[in-house]
Amino acid sequence: MKHKRKHSTAGFTLVELLVVIVILMVIGTISMQTFRKEPDKARVQAARTSFSQLETALERYKLDTGRYPAEEEGLMALVTVPEGDDGSWGGPYMRKKTDIRDPWGNDYILKVPASDGSDYELICLGADAAEGGEGFDADLSSLDE
Repeated sequence: MKHKRKHSTAGFTLVELLVVIVILMVIGTISMQTFRKEPDKARVQAARTSFSQLETALERYKLDTGRYPAEEEGLMALVTVPEGDDGSWGGPYMRKKTDIRDPWGNDYILKVPASDGSDYELICLGADAAEGGEGFDADLSSLDE
C-alpha cells in the first residue's frame, strides 16, 4: 500500500503578500503626511522664541542709545556697530545676520511704533514670506504672545 503525501500549504500566497504590501504603503503614506507638517510646526515655535531674543536685544539697544532702531535701520541695527563708534556702548546686540532672520530664512520686520500704539512690533511673515496667509503661511507678531 502506497501512502500519498499531502502537499504542505505553509507559507503565503502571492495575493496575501500583495495585500500586506498595499497595507504597508497606505500606512506609510499617512505617516509621511503627518511628519511632513512637523518641520513647519517647529519653525513656528522657533519664530516665537526668536521674538523674545530680539526683544531683549532691542531693549539693550534702547538702554545704550536712548531709542529703538528706526524702521529704516530695521533689525540690522542690532547686528552692526554704528559708524564712528568704537563699540564701547555695547553693540552689536546680535552676533550674526542670520539671528535676525526667521526660521524660513526671511528677515523679521520691525515696525516702530507698533500698530497697537506700543513702542515696536516684530513680524514674521510665515512660510510664504508674504503678508497674510493661513496655517503655516500666516503672519506671526510679537504682540500676539
